[in-house]
Amino acid sequence: MLFDKVHDTQEVFRTILHCMSRPGTIQNIARKGNEAQVLEHCDYALFLSAMTLLDAEVGFHIIGNHSERISELFAAHTLSKATDLYRADYVFILQDAQPQLIREAIVQAKKGTLRDPQQSATIIMETEMLSKIPQLTLQGPGISTMENVHITANELWRNERAVANQEYPLGVDMIFIDRQSNLMCLPRTTMLNECEVS
Repeated sequence: MLFDKVHDTQEVFRTILHCMSRPGTIQNIARKGNEAQVLEHCDYALFLSAMTLLDAEVGFHIIGNHSERISELFAAHTLSKATDLYRADYVFILQDAQPQLIREAIVQAKKGTLRDPQQSATIIMETEMLSKIPQLTLQGPGISTMENVHITANELWRNERAVANQEYPLGVDMIFIDRQSNLMCLPRTTMLNECEVS
């Protein structure tokens, strides 16, 4: 099945909005048949998220191996331009990113200003697996009581996210995408805690 830019990106946009308004919700963004498409150095779901979020009005930055090749791919298909980390509207952290680079990405990403808190970065982070196995407890707007999730990724992002979001409404929103094309969102308003072991 070939990529349908209008249909596929509209579907992914609706999925991102749904997951951002309901933190902890996990949904798959690959249409049947599309998940088999192979892109050099880039998972299809990550490419699909870039096609949905990027356009000529925003800038992006990629952290990880083959960042130059992937930047060229994103720019060619979206007309968006790669830019410095601290200026980027969207920061893509690939699964092969080194821990220090993950830390720098979250620390340096735009947090917005008190006048314009929406002028902040959204961080899209690749992860091995997303599931509902209890690891983290989520609470906050969009969650009736609490949600349990498991994010298989380098755990240092959690501390850096907490620091980045400590002066609400400033902060960063995060989108996680796993190897199975599942997507989950963590807006800055969501509080994270480790699940208690009973």
